[in-house]
Amino acid sequence: MEIIVHYPEDNQNLNTLGEQIATLHGEFIYSYLNRLDLSTEEKVAIIEGIEKMIK
Repeated sequence: MEIIVHYPEDNQNLNTLGEQIATLHGEFIYSYLNRLDLSTEEKVAIIEGIEKMIK
């Protein structure tokens, strides 16, 4: 299988792509956490842990 990827050529479009990817990742994490059988406090702790890892 061959996959061809065309990346944006200018910085503005590259930034837009980055924002869209970040939004998609955030939506995935939100959806995943909602399916877990955890308390709200535990979910908040997970999100705070993710924030610490990013920074």
